[in-house]
Amino acid sequence: MVNRTSAEPFAPGRRFLLAAGGVAAAVALPQVSRAQTVNWRIQSAWPPRDVFHDFANDYAKKVGAMTGERLKLDVVAVGSVVPSFQMADAVHAGILDGGHGVAALRYNKHKASALFAAPPSFGWDSHGFLA
Repeated sequence: MVNRTSAEPFAPGRRFLLAAGGVAAAVALPQVSRAQTVNWRIQSAWPPRDVFHDFANDYAKKVGAMTGERLKLDVVAVGSVVPSFQMADAVHAGILDGGHGVAALRYNKHKASALFAAPPSFGWDSHGFLA
């Protein structure tokens, strides 16, 4: 049985772990606060005057505000970089940093993508249809 005094609440090994954790936190925190601005180019699947393209621009503004303008999303209209059906491939290849569209744009890769994009007929939404 180990006798501990009130001046020594932790064993020497635990004191080392606590000290190492404190040092690691102190080193990591200043790097987070000095993060540089990152710009991402995102293509929407919509023309510039479409309401869904406006939604993408609004989202980009909100992301910028929430990150203190450290992450800026540059939203470009459909066809600015690649055609809409090639957006996912362009993101995968690193040509674009993101895409704003619907799952049906991947229909050429997998036919089931259409189920998650637009609701089927007869008044069902996609979740009801799958159920």
